[in-house]
Amino acid sequence: MKRGFVVVLLLALCAVVPAAAVAGDWELSKNVKRLERVSPDYESDRDIDKKFIDVLNLIEKTKQPNELYEEAKRIAGTPALGQSKYMDSFLYFMLVKSLGRTRNTVETDYWFGQLKANNDKSPHLLAAMLIRLRQLPKESPNLRKEIQAIVDWIKAQKTEQKLRAPEYTGNMLLGYKPRTDFAGGEFLKLYTVSTYKEAVTALAGFMDDETYASLLTAVKDGREDILNELAAIYKKARKKKEAADTLYQIARLKVAAVDYAQAKTLLDEAVKLDPEHLAAKKERDRIALELTYQSLTPAQSSAPLRQDDPLGIPEHLNKAEGYLTPTDRVIMEAELHGKSKAELRVMRNEVYAHHGRMFQASDLQNYFSQRPWYRQNAAYSDSLLTDVDKENVKIIQNFEASAQ
Repeated sequence: MKRGFVVVLLLALCAVVPAAAVAGDWELSKNVKRLERVSPDYESDRDIDKKFIDVLNLIEKTKQPNELYEEAKRIAGTPALGQSKYMDSFLYFMLVKSLGRTRNTVETDYWFGQLKANNDKSPHLLAAMLIRLRQLPKESPNLRKEIQAIVDWIKAQKTEQKLRAPEYTGNMLLGYKPRTDFAGGEFLKLYTVSTYKEAVTALAGFMDDETYASLLTAVKDGREDILNELAAIYKKARKKKEAADTLYQIARLKVAAVDYAQAKTLLDEAVKLDPEHLAAKKERDRIALELTYQSLTPAQSSAPLRQDDPLGIPEHLNKAEGYLTPTDRVIMEAELHGKSKAELRVMRNEVYAHHGRMFQASDLQNYFSQRPWYRQNAAYSDSLLTDVDKENVKIIQNFEASAQ
């Protein structure tokens, strides 16, 4: 028994020691080039791409292992190198290399912010978001917000958009960690957004608990047919709690569609099935209050609506994908230079739209209603704005004041 235990322990140590021994041998150019192969539609290397690889090779030759990490930040902060097709692959590689440097997520958040700012359509972005999510403790207040950000990003992408799995290495004994060595081994597992969204079980390279993103997307797309079918099955099986929770989910979809009367009917039934469903009770009472206010409001309001901005919505913004204003970081002034007053107005109001605000100006309401991530929130208030949101509004307003 003791001999067997010693053998297992030695095997475990052998699995750990080599990783530490070669920590300084990053093989930067090999890893970055291999990561870049997830985007096979790129053209041949340009001069800036060749220089980028030259820089990676030179710093690994001239810098000590303990200097490589800070030197990598110098690369990330060089605007000219940001024009290289290799930059987003480099930033993702640094993100996974940053794991474990500190117990908090400061370093990982830094590389994630750089990656998102450099290429909001990067095939590495979903993998990066999921890795950050797994770093958060289950009781973290930011967990729900991070999950919603992932769902919103997936919904904003075209169906043919490429994305890849984080891919994990390890085993049950030592635990699983995101893959950090891409210089060799299997090629990256690449999927389209449509494949990911339609997956019922976790695709290869994803952890089982990451399938929720595709499941939530299906619900957010209004899959009431699935939820109604589930509710009927639970009722027939006399699983009252499960049926009540499903009805609660359908009611939330009705609330998002501003169908409060139907939402209240569903919530009444949910509470009847499960009197202990506190969320359903709270939502039912909130909707009842909203319906009461509506009954006190004249059908035709005499108050004039605020006029649309004479500048209107710039035509090219109707073709824009994703967010114009970042939700997870303070916008840089360099991103606002050259923007017109009309563009800045939309960017500023997008901050409020992220939280479901409804707009009196019809051009803004029509514009945001066409965004796949926009969900009206009848309970909206400015208290929903984060510190980052408030800072972004302030910065954009300052630019608006002097814009043409």
